[in-house]
Amino acid sequence: MHTHLLRGDSSLRYLLITQLMLLSSVAFGGDKPVSCELVGKSVVSHSSSGLAQVSNLGLIQIECHVAARLFPTEPGEARYLLKVATVAYQISPDGSKKLVPSEVNQTGGGYDTETESVFFDAHIPLETTERDDEARRFVARIEKSMAPEQITEEGHQQMQKRAREFVDPHRVGHFRVECRVLDGDRIIGVGVVELEVLFKGRVSDFGLPASPPV
Repeated sequence: MHTHLLRGDSSLRYLLITQLMLLSSVAFGGDKPVSCELVGKSVVSHSSSGLAQVSNLGLIQIECHVAARLFPTEPGEARYLLKVATVAYQISPDGSKKLVPSEVNQTGGGYDTETESVFFDAHIPLETTERDDEARRFVARIEKSMAPEQITEEGHQQMQKRAREFVDPHRVGHFRVECRVLDGDRIIGVGVVELEVLFKGRVSDFGLPASPPV
């Protein structure tokens, strides 16, 4: 009788685990395994624990691979290139996670008989206040090289606005980036890249444009 109960408990645990795995897959909308990794010269070093490290001033280039979809068989059907969306979490030293903004610039994709790929640059932007501070610092350096009579309030505001558009390094810290591979609007799989963004300087410290932004 005691043995029967143990077997029953084991079967129940197995059933619950299986159901949780299925629910997780449905929650993500994923039905294909996805592998994602940093590529190119994105990785500048590794931490003592082996975590890939990138520069706050460089590109975060990621490549995801998923099992190839079936080719359409019905007239009028088409198979479009896969897309990708990211969800990023900043991981604090105590292990807690905080959702932070992330952006994607998809750069390409491809496929063969077994796999399909998506290539993209991920961006983890600064907080708005930090971005504004960096833009002000950039504009201050430009104006320092200008004659006083060239500086007007209108010109200053225009430069500040333009600077916010391109003075945008990555946020510094430890991040977990979930890469959601999409077939149209449907998530078909989720891959994960974990990385650390290192502070390698400010955009305004690496030279000024030939002419002020207007």
